[in-house]
Amino acid sequence: MTRKSSLTLALLLSLAAGAKAYGAIGAEIPLANTDIGNQAYVSYYTEGNLQKFLQSNVVLTKVNAIYNLSLTPNRETSITRGKTALFNHTLTNLGNAVDNYELSHDYGEEREVKVYLDKNSNGILDSGEVELISEKNQYIIRELSPGDRVSLLVTVLTTDRDDLTNGVVGNLSAKSLTNSALAPVSVEEKIKFQVGGNAIVYKALSKASGTSEFDTEISVFLKIANDDLIKAATNFSLTDKLDTKFKYVKGSARWRNYNGVETVLTDIKDGTEGNTNNDVPVEFEYVEATQTLDFKMPNGVPANKQLESNNGYLEFKVVVPAGTAIGSIPNKADYKFTPDGGAETPRSSNLVNYEVLKFVRATFTGYDIPIGQAGETLRFINRFENTANAPERYSLSLSDEFFPSGTTFRMMIESKEGDKVVERPILDTNGDGKIDTGLVDVGPTNAINVILYATLPINMPNPGSNYKIVKNAESNFKPGYIVKANDTLGTIRIATVDITNNFSISERPEDAPGIGLGPERNPVTQNIANPGEVSNFVLHINNTSQYVEEQYSLEVSTKPDFSDMTLPAGIVVKFKQGGGAEVTKTAKIAPNGSQRIDAEVTISRTSTAAIIPLYFRVTSLVTGSRDIKYDSLNINAIRSVQIIPNLYGETYAGGNIVYTHKVRNNGNVLEGDGKASSLVLGLRESIAQWRTETFLDVNKNGIFESGIDTPFVDFATIGGLKAGEEVTIFARVFAPLGAVAGTTNKTTITPNVSQGTYSTVPTITSATDDTKVLAEKLTITKYQKLTPGGSWTTKLQNANPGEKIYYRIEVRNSGSDDARTIELKDTVPFYTTIVYGGTTGIAPPKFEVRNSNGTIATSGDIKNLPPSGSRGELSVSVDTLSPGQILSMEFVVEIAPLAGKPVPNPVEP
Repeated sequence: MTRKSSLTLALLLSLAAGAKAYGAIGAEIPLANTDIGNQAYVSYYTEGNLQKFLQSNVVLTKVNAIYNLSLTPNRETSITRGKTALFNHTLTNLGNAVDNYELSHDYGEEREVKVYLDKNSNGILDSGEVELISEKNQYIIRELSPGDRVSLLVTVLTTDRDDLTNGVVGNLSAKSLTNSALAPVSVEEKIKFQVGGNAIVYKALSKASGTSEFDTEISVFLKIANDDLIKAATNFSLTDKLDTKFKYVKGSARWRNYNGVETVLTDIKDGTEGNTNNDVPVEFEYVEATQTLDFKMPNGVPANKQLESNNGYLEFKVVVPAGTAIGSIPNKADYKFTPDGGAETPRSSNLVNYEVLKFVRATFTGYDIPIGQAGETLRFINRFENTANAPERYSLSLSDEFFPSGTTFRMMIESKEGDKVVERPILDTNGDGKIDTGLVDVGPTNAINVILYATLPINMPNPGSNYKIVKNAESNFKPGYIVKANDTLGTIRIATVDITNNFSISERPEDAPGIGLGPERNPVTQNIANPGEVSNFVLHINNTSQYVEEQYSLEVSTKPDFSDMTLPAGIVVKFKQGGGAEVTKTAKIAPNGSQRIDAEVTISRTSTAAIIPLYFRVTSLVTGSRDIKYDSLNINAIRSVQIIPNLYGETYAGGNIVYTHKVRNNGNVLEGDGKASSLVLGLRESIAQWRTETFLDVNKNGIFESGIDTPFVDFATIGGLKAGEEVTIFARVFAPLGAVAGTTNKTTITPNVSQGTYSTVPTITSATDDTKVLAEKLTITKYQKLTPGGSWTTKLQNANPGEKIYYRIEVRNSGSDDARTIELKDTVPFYTTIVYGGTTGIAPPKFEVRNSNGTIATSGDIKNLPPSGSRGELSVSVDTLSPGQILSMEFVVEIAPLAGKPVPNPVEP
């Protein structure tokens, strides 16, 4: 079946769209003025078992402008003498900076030579191609960006006077106009003359480039011509073996005969086709196993079928599959024919390249945690996969935060580096001021996990549900392309605690006395005692939380709602742990664990007979969870103020620490109301410039809350202390900025009680808070240099692509105590690869620990590092870094080189 077509070859070829090609400068080649650098970081544990993270300074190396170019390839063509020869070449900017170029040829002024920009890179002079205007045989190409290339077409008109045997030879040259020190490059153009019939095949694509985000269909055109006016090119056959990245569209082949009739060709060889109106018959076959198209013209290519005519071409379609990696897909055809009186002549068509351009696409999966608990650190794991066709970096940010007020967030990245899975802080790896994923390669095996740690506040009176935060990843290559991952939390549970008598829940899980949330309606335990005696209640504090290690403050009241914390006159309750040590809070209790606390009730000799309800309450210092247990004291029918306990803590210079104390009236009279007596807190520091502030536990929850708990000194402001009453106060101790590490200040708090209207002298006790100044253990500094013998510096350096950067990271313990479990990490910067061993002449990366006198305590090769020639993370682990010791790590990277032998611009630094 045939159909007439009015489309011309030139019109079809003009469908090709021009595009920049990135063959010379890849995604990891640094452009001029690119900054190369990043930060190292170290983690360690303090003496207080607190893990800390420190980041080093950023060291930057600015990449110099480098200039280089290529002009390829040499070309040879065979035409009939007197016709026009056509050559196609590619000029590529192999440098890393924008450049201008001058083209020239040596054919001489007497020969007509023209140079065109081949805007669709198909190697054929189509309609609309831009001719470059010559100025004294000079053609200017302006503003070619790094890695860009332009396709050039050169036409050379031959004459009947040209040497039939030797043909014509000329050269096309190009030189940089920016860097005069760069030598020109040239290609040779050789014209041979064919007699007795001359078959010419030119190839073109319907488009020169495109992304592979989806399957892309491309039309391929093969123009078959014979520029001999008399002789046919006999025994013509053509083979087009497709690149594996092209997929042939079955049944798509068409032959447009020289009479303008188009025929649909069958893929299976079945004899001649297209012999309509006595025009040229053809044979066609597609061999799927080898992806080869075979095309024959048994009668040859007729004479005088000029290249510029509209007919005589083979067309078929191919598909570039979605996800094809960036780069060039080459395509050319091989053909042969027999000229009149000559031997079989093999030739190739022009080479055309289809450029697969970069696109961005990624997936970012959300993570749901059904239940969280107050104070818990939740770990949201978001899998990020680059599903595009080239490596890409994505900036990371958080938005649409709907989490409880006071929730803190931090992000980490978990990725596979070699055989290990490592988790590291998220850094800004390209110097744009935004944290990012680093360069993520394509495919599921290169996916990373972006980890979001969310630490819930410890105190949430009314926790809600359906919490959400959005994690955004935005492409650096295509700003505005953002993928989102929703991290959700279903509900938040308040932590729980349960007080039981005599037995813990683990001992009596079903019937431990007082099991369940209190207070109970009736006393769980009733003790009977006489005045002057001591009665003991055995309490078991059961941490019934599933996730959080808890510590609880201990309180007692005669009111179930603790609206009045005053015990009756003459009644004093002390909480004691094993061994009889008095405490105001429990030790840290593991989830589902318990601790025995004895509530020792001292009854004054003057106490009257009464049944006194005792409500024991514990409140978590971590999450605020609490329980109340109801006991009672049956009393069958003196002046003293005490502050407890003595405490010890640590803080840094310029920091502060809060201590919790109880002030008790152990007598049987009112103290400190301002009338009967006065009771004022006195403070004394052992070191000058230290300062302490005292606060009243206003809401009586045992937890210091800035803005709620008020400054407090005089007990008259609360009506004094009744007999047996106690209050909780907080002492916030401030260490001055210049406090010397390792020193300890002693804060003495004394409840100064006046004689007042009473006849007896009060007995008072003081409490002391010992505060030690911790040293800020470690400092970390990163250095660099550009030559092995150079000096280490933190300042900006300038280097060329292909040169090396030497890095040294130093971690110094400038404190007074050991730092423990030190882990020093750094990553190979973008645009570089680590180099060592083999033929490099560079020793494998090493680390050292030196003492304060410079002697080496320990050293060795870095075990955790990427292979030479790649990127990744380096890490060194040291058990202990003592005061004065320095941990150092050194390694060498190479800046990605440019193609060829680039030459720096002599004008630039």
